[in-house]
Amino acid sequence: MRRDLPLFKTLMKASALLIMSMLTLMSCASMKTQQDQYLESIPLARDGSYEQAALIIQEAKEDEYKKKDRVLYYLDLGMLYHWSGEYELSNEMLTKAENTIEELFTTSISKALVSGVLNDNALDYSGEDYEDIYLNVFKSLNYIALGDEESALVEIRRVQIKLNILEDKYKTLVEEYNASTDAEGELEYRENRFHNDVLARYISLLLYRAEESWDDARIDSESMHEAWETQKHLYGFSKPSFPTVIPVDEKRALVNVISYSGLSPVKLADTIYVQTGPNFVTLTMTGQDEDYVTNMVGFNFLVIPGIQPGIHFKVQFPRLKSRRSEADRVVVKMDGVEVAEIPMLEKMEDIARETFLLKQPLTVGKTIIRATIKNITKEIGKDAVRQGLSDQGAGGLIAGLLAGLAADIAVDATENADLRISQFFPAYARATEIVVEPGTYHVTVEYWNGNSLMSEKDHGMREFSVDGLNLIESYMLR
Repeated sequence: MRRDLPLFKTLMKASALLIMSMLTLMSCASMKTQQDQYLESIPLARDGSYEQAALIIQEAKEDEYKKKDRVLYYLDLGMLYHWSGEYELSNEMLTKAENTIEELFTTSISKALVSGVLNDNALDYSGEDYEDIYLNVFKSLNYIALGDEESALVEIRRVQIKLNILEDKYKTLVEEYNASTDAEGELEYRENRFHNDVLARYISLLLYRAEESWDDARIDSESMHEAWETQKHLYGFSKPSFPTVIPVDEKRALVNVISYSGLSPVKLADTIYVQTGPNFVTLTMTGQDEDYVTNMVGFNFLVIPGIQPGIHFKVQFPRLKSRRSEADRVVVKMDGVEVAEIPMLEKMEDIARETFLLKQPLTVGKTIIRATIKNITKEIGKDAVRQGLSDQGAGGLIAGLLAGLAADIAVDATENADLRISQFFPAYARATEIVVEPGTYHVTVEYWNGNSLMSEKDHGMREFSVDGLNLIESYMLR
């Protein structure tokens, strides 16, 4: 029995390391994006049950949204309040999101850049750039619905201000990091290719026209036309007819319909596992689907003479996945008669992707640097443990293997992509302008997929006048 005691103690130490690694795994909630709250709320939102979806998000506040996720909480709830017609509550949440994004951006990014080992999920979420831009669009629409067109115009002006800042935002950050003494490697930046948002310009034109600021309305109209010439990667579809700058017929009413469909993209994780054996390397690649289920997507076996066994490496990146829309045709009816098919104005999911790619080199660069530092440190530690146990025979060998496995588990648990992103912005925006005789009309908007009517939104009896803003906002998040 005494001869076996050292072996028993060694195995117990190794087992303790395994248990500690599992506890690390269980305590890593802050190292992984929480997504359970969306499994029920997203289907409800797609079915038009916005109030119920908002209740689920509210109930998830304590468990799924930590303080570091407060921007995400404000955005999710703010958009669901907008869809449910709770415009004041929507503006309250979206304003909190905007203020917190502004407060967090510099400090959050700086922390992520300076730290070589800190997982992005442990940081405060400071929002995606498209979220920060579009929240002002929806705050503007909220104010229009509340009858406060002056505040609506203030919000829509902020979109262009933010686009001007976006021009050099990440370039400056990357240059400052590369020049700093804390830099662990050199990061790259991507040139910004998004300067002009047509949806914001469209709403701005309507607001300026309503207050008869003809020159400002003309500038917005010219900027929309310019977007098709200078941003073909974002507006690569047929240019729609834009609103009239100055009404041609003062006796007829101009009615504008903006329609949204689909849901904005989500972030999913792509993971690469590297494992070495004697003279070979295996590469295993996995990817998430929209239900956040992880599946294997690839496997490679490489023969590399001389490589040592026992090296384990994990790296994980976020990928943007489109959720698009099932609706391929949207029409407006007045008093039961089809008066217009609403053409595409903006593929908001493309804006989301463009701004995501703007930050992607920085995200990938940080991830590689962080994972490399952690895994080199881990492998050095594993070697030291194995050498320290090498004189204890077979028990030491087993203990060394278990200790190495424990280290791999613990480090893998901390290396997860930041998949936080708001879930309830739309994918597409359509818009049209209709000229009608002043009066009251029963307005409906139909969403079609081929020859199948998906949904009919009843906007009730609406009175349209020659003066002011006659705007109808319609949506179906499928």
